[in-house]
Amino acid sequence: MYIEKKKIGKNVYNYLKTSFRVKDKVVTKTVAYLGKEPMTKEQIKRKIAKIPKSRIQELKKQPSNIDFFNKEQLKELEKLKKDFSKKIKLDEKLIQDMFKDFKTFYIYNTNTIEGNTLSLQETNLLLNENKSPPGHDLREIYDHINGKETFDFILKNKPAIDKDLIIKIHSMLLNRIDKRIGSFRTHDVRVFGAGFETTPARYIKTDMKLLLRWYHSNKNKLHPLILTAIFHEKFERIHPFYDGNGRTGRMLSNLILILNKIPPLIIENKKRKKYYEVLSIAHKADLTTMDIDLYKPIVAFFYKELVITYKKIFSKWG
Repeated sequence: MYIEKKKIGKNVYNYLKTSFRVKDKVVTKTVAYLGKEPMTKEQIKRKIAKIPKSRIQELKKQPSNIDFFNKEQLKELEKLKKDFSKKIKLDEKLIQDMFKDFKTFYIYNTNTIEGNTLSLQETNLLLNENKSPPGHDLREIYDHINGKETFDFILKNKPAIDKDLIIKIHSMLLNRIDKRIGSFRTHDVRVFGAGFETTPARYIKTDMKLLLRWYHSNKNKLHPLILTAIFHEKFERIHPFYDGNGRTGRMLSNLILILNKIPPLIIENKKRKKYYEVLSIAHKADLTTMDIDLYKPIVAFFYKELVITYKKIFSKWG
Protein backbone atom coordinates (compact mmCIF):
# COMPACT_ATOMS: atom_id res chain seq x y z
CA MET A 1 0.00 0.00 0.00
CA TYR A 2 1.09 3.58 -0.57
CA ILE A 3 -0.08 7.17 -0.14
CA GLU A 4 -1.18 9.08 -3.22
CA LYS A 5 -1.47 12.85 -3.06
CA LYS A 6 -4.00 14.24 -5.48
CA LYS A 7 -4.00 17.97 -6.20
CA ILE A 8 -7.32 19.49 -7.16
CA GLY A 9 -7.18 23.23 -7.61
CA LYS A 10 -5.20 24.63 -4.70
CA ASN A 11 -5.92 21.73 -2.37
CA VAL A 12 -4.06 18.44 -1.91
CA TYR A 13 -5.90 15.26 -0.83
CA ASN A 14 -4.38 12.07 0.60
CA TYR A 15 -5.55 8.62 -0.51
CA LEU A 16 -4.35 5.22 0.63
CA LYS A 17 -3.91 3.09 -2.50
CA THR A 18 -3.16 -0.56 -3.16
CA SER A 19 -2.25 -2.56 -6.27
CA PHE A 20 -2.86 -6.23 -6.97
CA ARG A 21 -2.91 -8.56 -9.94
CA VAL A 22 -6.15 -9.75 -11.54
CA LYS A 23 -5.30 -12.40 -14.13
CA ASP A 24 -2.79 -10.66 -16.41
CA LYS A 25 -3.52 -7.11 -15.32
CA VAL A 26 -2.36 -4.96 -12.41
CA VAL A 27 -5.30 -3.18 -10.79
CA THR A 28 -4.92 -0.13 -8.56
CA LYS A 29 -7.68 0.80 -6.14
CA THR A 30 -8.30 3.33 -3.39
CA VAL A 31 -8.33 1.76 0.07
CA ALA A 32 -9.47 4.90 1.86
CA TYR A 33 -9.61 8.68 1.69
CA LEU A 34 -7.32 9.93 4.46
CA GLY A 35 -7.95 13.66 4.44
CA LYS A 36 -6.91 17.03 3.06
CA GLU A 37 -3.46 18.56 3.54
CA PRO A 38 -1.86 19.67 5.77
CA MET A 39 -1.62 16.33 7.64
CA THR A 40 1.16 15.05 9.87
CA LYS A 41 2.62 11.54 9.53
CA GLU A 42 1.03 10.67 12.90
CA GLN A 43 -2.41 11.76 11.72
CA ILE A 44 -2.05 9.62 8.60
CA LYS A 45 -0.86 6.62 10.65
CA ARG A 46 -3.87 6.91 12.98
CA LYS A 47 -6.24 7.05 9.99
CA ILE A 48 -4.65 3.96 8.44
CA ALA A 49 -4.76 2.07 11.76
CA LYS A 50 -8.56 2.47 11.84
CA ILE A 51 -9.05 0.79 8.45
CA PRO A 52 -10.35 -2.81 8.85
CA LYS A 53 -7.98 -5.50 7.57
CA SER A 54 -10.85 -6.98 5.59
CA ARG A 55 -10.92 -3.82 3.47
CA ILE A 56 -8.27 -5.09 1.03
CA GLN A 57 -10.13 -8.33 0.42
CA GLU A 58 -13.30 -6.38 -0.30
CA LEU A 59 -11.48 -4.29 -2.88
CA LYS A 60 -10.12 -7.34 -4.66
CA LYS A 61 -13.54 -8.64 -5.53
CA GLN A 62 -15.65 -7.20 -8.31
CA PRO A 63 -18.66 -5.43 -6.76
CA SER A 64 -21.93 -7.17 -7.59
CA ASN A 65 -25.63 -6.57 -7.10
CA ILE A 66 -25.69 -8.45 -3.77
CA ASP A 67 -23.15 -6.00 -2.35
CA PHE A 68 -25.81 -3.28 -2.62
CA PHE A 69 -29.18 -5.05 -2.45
CA ASN A 70 -30.54 -7.89 -0.35
CA LYS A 71 -32.67 -10.65 -1.87
CA GLU A 72 -35.94 -8.95 -1.03
CA GLN A 73 -34.85 -5.70 -2.67
CA LEU A 74 -33.71 -7.51 -5.82
CA LYS A 75 -37.05 -9.33 -5.89
CA GLU A 76 -38.90 -6.02 -5.50
CA LEU A 77 -36.92 -4.46 -8.35
CA GLU A 78 -37.67 -7.39 -10.63
CA LYS A 79 -41.37 -7.23 -9.76
CA LEU A 80 -41.40 -3.50 -10.40
CA LYS A 81 -39.67 -3.95 -13.77
CA LYS A 82 -42.17 -6.62 -14.88
CA ASP A 83 -45.11 -4.49 -13.86
CA PHE A 84 -43.68 -1.47 -15.67
CA SER A 85 -43.23 -3.55 -18.86
CA LYS A 86 -47.00 -4.11 -18.81
CA LYS A 87 -47.68 -0.41 -18.32
CA ILE A 88 -45.73 0.59 -21.42
CA LYS A 89 -47.86 -1.75 -23.51
CA LEU A 90 -51.07 0.03 -22.59
CA ASP A 91 -53.18 2.11 -24.94
CA GLU A 92 -51.07 4.94 -26.42
CA LYS A 93 -53.25 7.64 -24.85
CA LEU A 94 -52.94 6.02 -21.42
CA ILE A 95 -49.14 5.86 -21.79
CA GLN A 96 -49.04 9.56 -22.71
CA ASP A 97 -51.17 10.46 -19.70
CA MET A 98 -49.05 8.29 -17.40
CA PHE A 99 -45.84 10.00 -18.44
CA LYS A 100 -47.55 13.40 -18.36
CA ASP A 101 -48.27 12.65 -14.72
CA PHE A 102 -44.64 11.65 -14.14
CA LYS A 103 -43.18 14.66 -15.96
CA THR A 104 -45.24 17.11 -13.93
CA PHE A 105 -43.86 15.79 -10.65
CA TYR A 106 -40.36 15.13 -11.99
CA ILE A 107 -39.83 18.55 -13.58
CA TYR A 108 -41.30 20.36 -10.58
CA ASN A 109 -38.92 18.55 -8.21
CA THR A 110 -35.73 18.49 -10.31
CA ASN A 111 -35.99 22.23 -11.02
CA THR A 112 -37.06 23.18 -7.50
CA ILE A 113 -33.87 21.53 -6.21
CA GLU A 114 -32.02 24.09 -8.35
CA GLY A 115 -34.04 27.04 -7.04
CA ASN A 116 -36.98 27.28 -9.45
CA THR A 117 -39.95 28.85 -7.61
CA LEU A 118 -42.90 27.56 -9.66
CA SER A 119 -45.31 25.60 -7.48
CA LEU A 120 -46.55 22.12 -8.40
CA GLN A 121 -49.90 23.61 -9.44
CA GLU A 122 -48.18 26.24 -11.60
CA THR A 123 -46.01 23.51 -13.12
CA ASN A 124 -49.14 21.58 -14.08
CA LEU A 125 -50.75 24.67 -15.64
CA LEU A 126 -47.61 25.44 -17.65
CA LEU A 127 -46.77 21.94 -18.86
CA ASN A 128 -50.24 20.48 -19.35
CA GLU A 129 -52.50 23.47 -20.05
CA ASN A 130 -50.00 25.83 -21.73
CA LYS A 131 -50.77 28.61 -19.25
CA SER A 132 -47.80 30.66 -18.13
CA PRO A 133 -48.12 31.54 -14.43
CA PRO A 134 -47.73 35.26 -13.65
CA GLY A 135 -44.96 36.59 -11.42
CA HIS A 136 -42.15 34.39 -12.78
CA ASP A 137 -39.31 35.34 -15.09
CA LEU A 138 -38.74 33.64 -18.44
CA ARG A 139 -35.79 31.66 -17.13
CA GLU A 140 -38.06 29.73 -14.76
CA ILE A 141 -40.63 29.18 -17.51
CA TYR A 142 -38.03 27.90 -19.99
CA ASP A 143 -36.49 25.78 -17.23
CA HIS A 144 -39.71 23.75 -17.09
CA ILE A 145 -40.45 23.74 -20.83
CA ASN A 146 -36.89 22.60 -21.60
CA GLY A 147 -37.18 19.82 -19.04
CA LYS A 148 -40.37 18.55 -20.64
CA GLU A 149 -38.94 18.67 -24.18
CA THR A 150 -35.72 16.94 -23.10
CA PHE A 151 -37.54 14.14 -21.29
CA ASP A 152 -39.80 13.64 -24.31
CA PHE A 153 -36.67 13.40 -26.46
CA ILE A 154 -35.02 10.67 -24.37
CA LEU A 155 -38.29 8.76 -23.94
CA LYS A 156 -38.98 8.74 -27.68
CA ASN A 157 -35.46 8.19 -29.03
CA LYS A 158 -33.78 6.24 -26.19
CA PRO A 159 -30.35 7.48 -27.34
CA ALA A 160 -27.11 5.71 -26.41
CA ILE A 161 -25.02 7.55 -23.86
CA ASP A 162 -21.84 9.13 -25.16
CA LYS A 163 -20.07 12.50 -24.97
CA ASP A 164 -22.12 14.12 -27.74
CA LEU A 165 -25.41 12.96 -26.22
CA ILE A 166 -24.46 14.37 -22.81
CA ILE A 167 -23.66 17.75 -24.37
CA LYS A 168 -26.91 17.64 -26.37
CA ILE A 169 -29.03 16.93 -23.29
CA HIS A 170 -27.33 19.76 -21.40
CA SER A 171 -27.88 22.12 -24.35
CA MET A 172 -31.57 21.20 -24.53
CA LEU A 173 -32.06 21.76 -20.80
CA LEU A 174 -30.38 25.19 -20.87
CA ASN A 175 -31.79 26.36 -24.20
CA ARG A 176 -32.78 30.07 -23.95
CA ILE A 177 -31.42 30.12 -20.39
CA ASP A 178 -27.62 30.07 -20.67
CA LYS A 179 -25.43 30.80 -23.70
CA ARG A 180 -22.64 28.56 -22.37
CA ILE A 181 -23.87 25.41 -24.08
CA GLY A 182 -22.54 23.11 -26.79
CA SER A 183 -19.33 22.06 -25.03
CA PHE A 184 -17.78 21.31 -21.66
CA ARG A 185 -16.63 24.23 -19.53
CA THR A 186 -13.17 25.68 -20.13
CA HIS A 187 -12.65 27.40 -16.77
CA ASP A 188 -12.49 26.15 -13.19
CA VAL A 189 -15.57 26.58 -11.01
CA ARG A 190 -16.38 26.20 -7.34
CA VAL A 191 -19.68 24.77 -6.08
CA PHE A 192 -20.73 27.00 -3.20
CA GLY A 193 -21.12 25.09 0.06
CA ALA A 194 -19.97 21.78 -1.45
CA GLY A 195 -17.47 19.60 0.37
CA PHE A 196 -15.68 18.53 -2.79
CA GLU A 197 -13.55 20.01 -5.54
CA THR A 198 -14.84 19.85 -9.10
CA THR A 199 -12.58 18.57 -11.86
CA PRO A 200 -10.20 21.30 -13.05
CA ALA A 201 -11.22 22.48 -16.53
CA ARG A 202 -8.07 21.13 -18.19
CA TYR A 203 -8.93 17.58 -17.03
CA ILE A 204 -12.68 17.53 -17.81
CA LYS A 205 -12.39 15.78 -21.19
CA THR A 206 -10.14 13.14 -19.61
CA ASP A 207 -12.42 12.57 -16.63
CA MET A 208 -15.51 12.36 -18.85
CA LYS A 209 -13.74 9.75 -21.00
CA LEU A 210 -12.95 7.79 -17.84
CA LEU A 211 -16.57 8.07 -16.69
CA LEU A 212 -17.93 6.84 -20.01
CA ARG A 213 -15.38 4.01 -20.08
CA TRP A 214 -16.48 3.04 -16.56
CA TYR A 215 -20.15 3.15 -17.64
CA HIS A 216 -19.66 0.96 -20.71
CA SER A 217 -17.52 -1.58 -18.86
CA ASN A 218 -20.13 -1.97 -16.08
CA LYS A 219 -23.50 -1.55 -17.83
CA ASN A 220 -23.85 -5.28 -18.38
CA LYS A 221 -22.42 -6.27 -14.99
CA LEU A 222 -24.35 -4.18 -12.47
CA HIS A 223 -28.05 -3.72 -11.87
CA PRO A 224 -29.12 -0.56 -13.77
CA LEU A 225 -30.15 1.16 -10.54
CA ILE A 226 -26.65 0.68 -9.08
CA LEU A 227 -25.16 1.82 -12.37
CA THR A 228 -27.25 4.97 -12.55
CA ALA A 229 -26.66 5.97 -8.90
CA ILE A 230 -22.87 5.64 -9.18
CA PHE A 231 -22.80 7.26 -12.63
CA HIS A 232 -24.78 10.18 -11.24
CA GLU A 233 -22.34 10.79 -8.38
CA LYS A 234 -19.27 10.62 -10.63
CA PHE A 235 -20.89 12.98 -13.16
CA GLU A 236 -21.83 15.52 -10.49
CA ARG A 237 -18.31 15.42 -9.04
CA ILE A 238 -16.73 16.12 -12.43
CA HIS A 239 -19.23 18.98 -12.91
CA PRO A 240 -18.48 19.28 -16.64
CA PHE A 241 -20.66 22.35 -17.31
CA TYR A 242 -20.85 25.85 -15.89
CA ASP A 243 -24.51 25.45 -14.93
CA GLY A 244 -27.20 22.78 -15.19
CA ASN A 245 -25.08 19.86 -13.95
CA GLY A 246 -27.73 18.68 -11.48
CA ARG A 247 -30.58 18.79 -14.00
CA THR A 248 -28.41 17.11 -16.65
CA GLY A 249 -27.20 14.44 -14.23
CA ARG A 250 -30.71 13.55 -13.08
CA MET A 251 -31.94 13.39 -16.69
CA LEU A 252 -29.05 11.06 -17.60
CA SER A 253 -29.87 8.89 -14.57
CA ASN A 254 -33.40 8.42 -15.85
CA LEU A 255 -32.15 7.72 -19.37
CA ILE A 256 -30.03 4.86 -18.01
CA LEU A 257 -33.12 3.41 -16.32
CA ILE A 258 -35.30 3.84 -19.41
CA LEU A 259 -32.67 2.16 -21.61
CA ASN A 260 -32.91 -0.81 -19.25
CA LYS A 261 -36.74 -0.88 -19.27
CA ILE A 262 -36.89 0.31 -15.66
CA PRO A 263 -39.21 3.19 -14.72
CA PRO A 264 -37.63 6.61 -14.21
CA LEU A 265 -37.43 8.03 -10.71
CA ILE A 266 -38.01 11.36 -9.00
CA ILE A 267 -35.64 12.79 -6.42
CA GLU A 268 -38.06 14.88 -4.39
CA ASN A 269 -37.10 18.40 -3.38
CA LYS A 270 -38.08 17.65 0.23
CA LYS A 271 -35.34 14.99 0.22
CA ARG A 272 -32.73 17.48 -1.01
CA LYS A 273 -30.74 17.45 2.24
CA LYS A 274 -30.50 13.63 2.21
CA TYR A 275 -29.67 13.70 -1.50
CA TYR A 276 -26.72 16.03 -0.93
CA GLU A 277 -25.64 13.97 2.07
CA VAL A 278 -25.35 10.69 0.14
CA LEU A 279 -23.61 12.50 -2.72
CA SER A 280 -21.08 13.92 -0.25
CA ILE A 281 -20.30 10.46 1.14
CA ALA A 282 -19.74 9.05 -2.35
CA HIS A 283 -17.63 12.05 -3.38
CA LYS A 284 -14.87 10.59 -1.18
CA ALA A 285 -14.50 7.58 -3.48
CA ASP A 286 -11.95 7.40 -6.26
CA LEU A 287 -13.39 8.59 -9.58
CA THR A 288 -12.46 5.42 -11.47
CA THR A 289 -13.41 2.77 -8.88
CA MET A 290 -16.47 1.51 -6.99
CA ASP A 291 -16.00 1.72 -3.24
CA ILE A 292 -18.91 -0.35 -1.91
CA ASP A 293 -19.08 1.31 1.52
CA LEU A 294 -19.02 4.83 0.09
CA TYR A 295 -21.55 4.09 -2.65
CA LYS A 296 -24.04 2.06 -0.61
CA PRO A 297 -25.83 5.16 0.78
CA ILE A 298 -26.53 6.73 -2.63
CA VAL A 299 -27.62 3.40 -4.13
CA ALA A 300 -29.98 2.88 -1.17
CA PHE A 301 -31.32 6.42 -1.63
CA PHE A 302 -31.99 5.84 -5.34
CA TYR A 303 -33.70 2.53 -4.53
CA LYS A 304 -36.02 4.21 -2.05
CA GLU A 305 -36.85 7.06 -4.45
CA LEU A 306 -37.55 4.60 -7.27
CA VAL A 307 -39.98 2.58 -5.14
CA ILE A 308 -41.71 5.74 -3.90
CA THR A 309 -41.99 7.13 -7.45
CA TYR A 310 -43.44 3.89 -8.74
CA LYS A 311 -46.06 3.63 -6.01
CA LYS A 312 -46.97 7.31 -6.29
CA ILE A 313 -47.10 7.56 -10.09
CA PHE A 314 -46.87 4.45 -12.24
CA SER A 315 -48.76 1.96 -10.05
CA LYS A 316 -51.89 4.11 -10.42
CA TRP A 317 -52.14 3.47 -14.16
CA GLY A 318 -53.39 0.45 -16.08
